[in-house]
Amino acid sequence: MSVDALEEATGPTRRYRHRRAIDRQRSSLGTTQLGIGLSVSGVILVVYAAIRFVSSVHHYPRPLLSVVAWLLLTAAIVSTFLLLRRSAFHLSDRLFVALLIQLVVVAALDLASVWSRDAVGVYPTAAAAVGGVLLAVVTLRPVRDVAAATVVLGLMLVGSILTVTRTQTATLGAELLFAAVAVVPPLIACAIVSQYRRIVRLELDRVMVASTVASVRDALGFFDSEELVTLDLEAEELFVGVADGSVDLPLSPELAARASRLATELRRHLMSEGKESWLEHAFQESSVLSDSATLRDPERLATYLATDQRDGLLSAVWLLLGEADAQSARAVLTLGPVDRSERPGRSGALVIPIVLEAVGVQRAKVDPAVWEALGRVGSSTDTYQKSRIRIEIDSTVDNPAAGQRKGERQ
Repeated sequence: MSVDALEEATGPTRRYRHRRAIDRQRSSLGTTQLGIGLSVSGVILVVYAAIRFVSSVHHYPRPLLSVVAWLLLTAAIVSTFLLLRRSAFHLSDRLFVALLIQLVVVAALDLASVWSRDAVGVYPTAAAAVGGVLLAVVTLRPVRDVAAATVVLGLMLVGSILTVTRTQTATLGAELLFAAVAVVPPLIACAIVSQYRRIVRLELDRVMVASTVASVRDALGFFDSEELVTLDLEAEELFVGVADGSVDLPLSPELAARASRLATELRRHLMSEGKESWLEHAFQESSVLSDSATLRDPERLATYLATDQRDGLLSAVWLLLGEADAQSARAVLTLGPVDRSERPGRSGALVIPIVLEAVGVQRAKVDPAVWEALGRVGSSTDTYQKSRIRIEIDSTVDNPAAGQRKGERQ
């Protein structure tokens, strides 16, 4: 690994760059099968529009324009499909813009071919087929891009329908219904794909932070561990170079700076080791919790929780924020202060008071799994006022000090 690569891989900002890169990749995970189904649905919509066109082409006021629109649409579909196959079905910005331009031309030509007061029972079939094309590419682009294109298509269709002077107003409903057939399926697909991607993103985030639950008291987090491995490998390469003579002594200014930086980073890890609990690592490494949740645990009481209690507490906070509106939901998790006297009725027990306060969360929309998860942590009570919920938990754990005194007596 080069010095420049190491500088990119180390430093306090690395974990955030890594997290953003992971989030970008997550948005396209797991949509292959969904994309196939939507593509088939889009093809069905295009075929249906083509059948309607063939059956009513002799009624079109300007059929040549509609024929040109269908030829252009066919060329756009075939060329885009071939280019997608060559690029492993990656719909780049340039290709998507080119496709949209062709679709706009298709819709404009088709609308012009039927825009007449004498066109009774004639519908813009090629423009409707554009909706099928958008439906087929929903999983290949960010949802907002396809949704915006679908809205533009809908405005074109509705505008054409409302601006034409009709001899029979009874056809207005049928024309609007045909426009809905072109616009509604892509919009529904956008909603489905958006929700599906959100579920995948949340589940991947949950799996990533779940590894911290089984960590020992002074374990490093995921990003810290990866960074430490990288530093160790770089230091080993430098030592091997000195040992086998490939690196001359004294070190060159560049290698000396490299060694100094490695020493600084390793010293930073040594000084910070053991100062962060598993729960702090989970909050830092989760894209859901890092921006919306604040942890207050000055005594590192989270390290005393058993594995099942840890999983319950982390699951409750994660579910509470993961199911809420990411823009407004905020939570503060406070552990302690604790009364270190032994709990009556149980020798060597310690009760850790935990308070979870969340704003922007509706009580009726709290996932029932939150309460099941909190039940594994301890006994809890909750109060709710407007959009603020406060949950107080008494978690009973083994008192390390009591165990130490017992060992001394023995």
